[in-house]
Amino acid sequence: MPLFVGREPEMGRLVEALGEADRGEPRVVLLTGEAGVGKTRLLDEFLAEAAGRSQPTVVAVGACLELGAEGLPFAPFSAILRALATTLGDDFDAMVGDRRRELAWISPTLAAEPVVGPAPERAGLYESALRLLERAGEDRTLVIAFEDLHWADSATRELLAFLVRSLRRGRILLVGTLRADAMDRSHPMRRLVAELERIRSVARVELGRLTLPQVEKHLTGLLGETPSRALTRQVFERSEGNAFFVEELAAGIRDGRLTDLSDTLRDLLLIRIEQLPEQARRVVRLAAVGGIGVEHRLLAEVAGLDPDTLETALRAAVSGHVLVSDADGEGYTFRHALVGEAALGDLLPGERTRMYAAFARAQDTLLERGELSPHRDHVERRARYWTAAGRPAEALPASLTAAVAAADRYAFGEARELYERAIAMWDMVPDPEESTGTTLAQVLDGAIVAARYDNSGDRELALLRHALDLVDEERDPLRAALLWAQRAKSLNRLGRGSGMAELEHAESLLQDRSDSIEYAEVALRSARAHFLEGHVQEALRIARQVLEIARRLDDQDMIAGTLQALSWFLTGSGEPDETQALAYGLEAVHVAEAARGGKPDTLIYVLGNWASVLEGVGRHEESVAALERALDLSRERGVVRNTGAFLLGNLAESLFSLGRWDEVARTVDDIREHNADGCATGHAERMSAMTRLVRGDIAEAAAPLTHARESARGRHQEAQHRIPQSGAAIALARARGRRAEVAEILDAELRAGFGVGNQRFALPLLIEAARAYADDEPTEAFRADLTRIRAAGAALAQDCALDRTQARTLTAYLDRAEGTDTVEGWREVVAGWEATTQPYPTAQVQADLGAALVAAGERQAAAEVLGRAHETAVRLGAVPLRERIELLARRARLEPFGRAGATSTAGRSTHQAGDLTPREQEVLGLLVDGRSNRQIAETLFISVKTASVHVSNILAKLEVATRGEAAALAHRMRLLDD
Repeated sequence: MPLFVGREPEMGRLVEALGEADRGEPRVVLLTGEAGVGKTRLLDEFLAEAAGRSQPTVVAVGACLELGAEGLPFAPFSAILRALATTLGDDFDAMVGDRRRELAWISPTLAAEPVVGPAPERAGLYESALRLLERAGEDRTLVIAFEDLHWADSATRELLAFLVRSLRRGRILLVGTLRADAMDRSHPMRRLVAELERIRSVARVELGRLTLPQVEKHLTGLLGETPSRALTRQVFERSEGNAFFVEELAAGIRDGRLTDLSDTLRDLLLIRIEQLPEQARRVVRLAAVGGIGVEHRLLAEVAGLDPDTLETALRAAVSGHVLVSDADGEGYTFRHALVGEAALGDLLPGERTRMYAAFARAQDTLLERGELSPHRDHVERRARYWTAAGRPAEALPASLTAAVAAADRYAFGEARELYERAIAMWDMVPDPEESTGTTLAQVLDGAIVAARYDNSGDRELALLRHALDLVDEERDPLRAALLWAQRAKSLNRLGRGSGMAELEHAESLLQDRSDSIEYAEVALRSARAHFLEGHVQEALRIARQVLEIARRLDDQDMIAGTLQALSWFLTGSGEPDETQALAYGLEAVHVAEAARGGKPDTLIYVLGNWASVLEGVGRHEESVAALERALDLSRERGVVRNTGAFLLGNLAESLFSLGRWDEVARTVDDIREHNADGCATGHAERMSAMTRLVRGDIAEAAAPLTHARESARGRHQEAQHRIPQSGAAIALARARGRRAEVAEILDAELRAGFGVGNQRFALPLLIEAARAYADDEPTEAFRADLTRIRAAGAALAQDCALDRTQARTLTAYLDRAEGTDTVEGWREVVAGWEATTQPYPTAQVQADLGAALVAAGERQAAAEVLGRAHETAVRLGAVPLRERIELLARRARLEPFGRAGATSTAGRSTHQAGDLTPREQEVLGLLVDGRSNRQIAETLFISVKTASVHVSNILAKLEVATRGEAAALAHRMRLLDD
């Protein structure tokens, strides 16, 4: 069964009503909503919860039948009485008493023989039903459910109305479901509901459609895995949040046909249309061709009906809940887009193409006569109408006009589709250049730009291949070079390669044009590629050459981009010239601001990379400010789909450094919303994993990190993405107590090498590895690894204060692993971190200093520094760090972290590790070694049952669920004295 999602408030209303009924106050709840929204599922979940309570509760359900007003009378009450008779047995017989013959008119099975003779008076019959329910609700809570009351016959409506108005005592809850879209204004149930709502004991609960996050959760349950954000949004938009539609579309996904409606869903949708009068059906089908929303004037022009006939047909379609008036009252939209889709799919091919052509001609006519207000939608619709009509001569120029209009309003996804449609039709028109006033190469350029800004990397590559096939490299080397350079960039962004070969080819095409701006653009991209491959000095040489060319040609966009690149290169060059690097970056921003009339994304790009430089040198607040400004600009200029994931990834990193972890989680969700791929996905998932890890959600941290590593499998990964992912994997393995896994990941990275300029990423990885080794007992292999870590750290550049602080931190942990760390060494490390704005690593090393001070007997100083660390850990919600500090303080008998202090801290309750008995300490040591209960019993000469009791006590005291978690916690918090 699908997951039950998104109905917490509605379930809360039902549970509240049930509680009032438990107190002897009869209640009525009417669940209303459109078909498929989830009324029955909500009712089923509630009835299951009510029936499963320890408090005596009897549940009975009756459904109304779709037989009309003259159908079977009392159908739901008949089923309800049968259910009560079965459930209550002899008690029911006693409650019925001498009213059995009377009540048999409602449920014939109550009588031993068929009831004959005149029917009892309605008043007496209804009174008998009321007294039966009141008696049944004296010693138990009675939950009576009526399904599909919109199909209720007149007798059922009368009896229900009587009961609702007359119930005054008894533990009784009546619940009914109604389809709002099945009741027009003249429907008798609609009038009854309006009357009943005036009664104090009656509550109406309207079920709305599911939200996007709820659809994602629902799809996860249906598909058995978390869907991509793009798939979730596609299903959400097509289903419009209707739970049944989501389930049907999910069935299509499982069968590999998301774009097609299932036969079941199509039939259900078409039933609504088939129930309309003939003229209304025709108008609805025309509206489906016109689009999700169509103006009244346009529909009238195509329909060709007289006004009265058209209005009668439209009124029937609106009353039948197929069409609704749009917001401005000038046209109509389908109540559900899928209804329109089903209506369109039901048309014959020839019928459909004729209708599209009619709409195209009618729209042109109305625009010429001034009877339609000019609107950008008409441009896109004209292209769609002529294309669907199979008229490429009209569709090709219309599609290109619409594509330009879409790009002008930053609708790059729509523009890309229109450009690609035009490309597909190009050879279908006798003289396409004459009819469009453009060339296929120019059309491809527009499509490539639209695909880039729409973040459609695969389509961009396909379009680039097409463009490269058309270009003559000898006659047009400039265009060919730029296309090859763009291909290099796309390949790199998608993780399909470094792009170096493509850039070298582009440079070879421009050998004789080394003073051109095209050469400068290709050369700058080459410089970036060299830097990312670790060839820092070569990157600097090329960038300085490009800056000279850009200044000579006075191209402000190129000057800004090159200055920014130089700033980035210098911060990883190993040359201690932080001042010059920052000066270049600041100048790049100023030049880009002054050149805002140039390329639309230059300032955005410069700000995004400037923020990365700022983050690398420890200026995190400034990085956040630059990124927020870049994001605002990217939204303003419509390029957020292209730049958003990159900017948000950098933002998440800076927010994490600042300890603003709730904002990191929201930012990661935003990245997923962009449906990023390649390195952007890995970046987002890594930040999600690290945020969960520092908060102690170890199990939750594993999933996004696994996803990040899987998304990188088979892709080209730059060091700036590969190293941090490995660092996060080491941190996770350390938290789980898996040092062998730490050693394996570390070995792979040391073999790969870190390269020049990557100390920003390599130092945190080495620190995490050193922490893991510091937690463990030394071995020969262990000492060899420490030597390798120390050598790798010593080879890394230190270009800024943050680098130097990280290097000192690494040394301190290596010293601790070797048993040679000192209080002074830790004080130096703490001083370095306290000069930063990173609260979490500061608190970490403060805790380490506290441990060193405790060992040195400096209790007062230890209490003071641990107090600062503890305050930070509580504020951040860093549960493992907080627990570690509290355990250390308890063991050292430091106030206020003793028994009283531990119980007053915020967040998750503290592990009572200090309460482990000596025997439990022994058992924990064996558990950490991976021993089973039987092996523990044999080692300690106790029974297996006693060993099992000790393990259970340990898990309870450490507040963990599994032996693995207990072992990980023991490593992390040093619970074992030896």
